[in-house]
Amino acid sequence: QTSVDMSMVADDASFGQTMLDLVANGTLSEERLDESVARVLQLKKDLGLFTDPFADPQLATTVGSQQDVNAARDAVRESVTLLKNENNVLPLKVNDKVLFIGPTLDSTRLMGGGWNVHWQGPSNEDGDAVYQGFGDTILRGVRQVTGKAPKYMQGVDIDGEALIDIDNVVRAASKADKVVVGLGEHTYAENGGNIGQLLLPEKHIELVSAIANQTNTPVVVVLVQGRPRGLGTIAQNAAAILNAYLPGAYGGLPIAELLYGRVSPSGRLPTTYPATEAQASATIWQSSYGEYAPQWAFGYGLGYSNITYSNVTLSHSDLQMGAPVTVSVTVTNHGPHVQKEVVQLYTHQQYRMGYAPELFRLRGFTKVNLNVGASETVSFVLTAEEMAFWDRKLRRRIEPAPVTVAINPFIQKDISAVVQLRGDPGYVLEEADY
Repeated sequence: QTSVDMSMVADDASFGQTMLDLVANGTLSEERLDESVARVLQLKKDLGLFTDPFADPQLATTVGSQQDVNAARDAVRESVTLLKNENNVLPLKVNDKVLFIGPTLDSTRLMGGGWNVHWQGPSNEDGDAVYQGFGDTILRGVRQVTGKAPKYMQGVDIDGEALIDIDNVVRAASKADKVVVGLGEHTYAENGGNIGQLLLPEKHIELVSAIANQTNTPVVVVLVQGRPRGLGTIAQNAAAILNAYLPGAYGGLPIAELLYGRVSPSGRLPTTYPATEAQASATIWQSSYGEYAPQWAFGYGLGYSNITYSNVTLSHSDLQMGAPVTVSVTVTNHGPHVQKEVVQLYTHQQYRMGYAPELFRLRGFTKVNLNVGASETVSFVLTAEEMAFWDRKLRRRIEPAPVTVAINPFIQKDISAVVQLRGDPGYVLEEADY
C-alpha cells in the first residue's frame, strides 16, 4: 500500500478502474480508498473550490509582474555555472567583435523546457509567439547589455539534423574576436525526453569542431539543457563553457550579464557532469574505492574572480556524539570582480570497517558576497551523528576513523583538516523496522 492519493494522468482512466477492481476483489479495503478520497475532498474544500471553482480573474493581471520577472532573473544570475574559462576568455568586453551562433540563443521556448506552456513545451509551430510578448532571449539580453544589435547566425538546428550555411559561419567566425555558440536540446517532458545516447546531437559537436579547428577564434559554449548532455570534443575545443540549465523565459538578460561580466558566475553543479555514458549513474555520491573522473564533479563551478581559502581550523580534534566540532575557513576575494562565492564543506571518512565510505559527502554550504580585497571567515557545525551510516542489517551507527574535512575539494585542492571520529561501533542510533 502507498500514501499516494491520486494519479495525475491526462488521458488514461485505468488508475480509477484498477482501484475499483482492487476494492471489488478485496485487495484494497473500501476504508483505505475513502481515506484518500477524503484527503482530496478536504484539500478542495480548503482551497474554496466548492464555494467558487473559478480563480479570481484579476489574478491574470499579476502574470509577468516586474516583481516576478526580477525574482526569475535573480535565480538565473545565481545558478548558471561556469565550467571552463581557458585564458580568461570570459567575460566578454562590450567592444569585442563577437559572433553569436546557435539555436538556443534566439529562443524563449528552448529556455523553458517541458511543462512550459504545454506538457512537452511549445512546439516548433508555436515558436515564441505563444508567450504573447512575455519573456526574452539571450540575443535580446546581449542587445540590452551592449547597446547594439548582436551579429547572429543559426549554424545548426536544435535537433542537430543539419548544419546551416556552415561555410559562411566559419568564414564569419574567423573574422570575429570571439564566438559564442548556444547549444542544447528541444523541449520535452517524461517519455518525450527519452534519448538513446547521452551525447549532444552530432551536428552540434561538429559545429564547434569546425569553428575551433578552422579558425583561431576562441569559442564560448552556452548550454541550455535540462540534464548534463555528453559534450564529446566540445569539452576540449571550447575555450569557455557556461551551463545555463533551463533558465526559464526570462533567462536571456541574466545570461548576457554573465557573459559580459556584469555579474560573476556563482552557480555550482547540483549533480556530477559525466564524461562518458558509463558515468551517468554517478550523481551526488561516489564510493572512495572506485575511479571518479567525471567531466566535472558535483559542486564544481568557477567565477571570474580569484578566490582563495586559508586557515582551516577545527574547534576540537575529536568528533563524538553530543560534542559537535566547528569548522572555520577564511575566504578572500583577490579580484578583479565582486564575487558571490559558494563555500562547501565536505567530509571523507578515511576508512569504515567492512564498508566503502563516500569519496566526499557534502555536509554544509553557504554563499557569501565578497567585495574585491575582502575576506570573510565562514563557519560550519559538524556533528558525529551525521557521520553515521546504515549497515547491512539496516542499523544506523558510527564507525570510528579519521575524517578529512575539506572545503570545495573539487575546485581547490588541499584546503582541509583531519578530525578523529570517535564512538562505539556497536551502538545503534536507529534501526529500520522491516
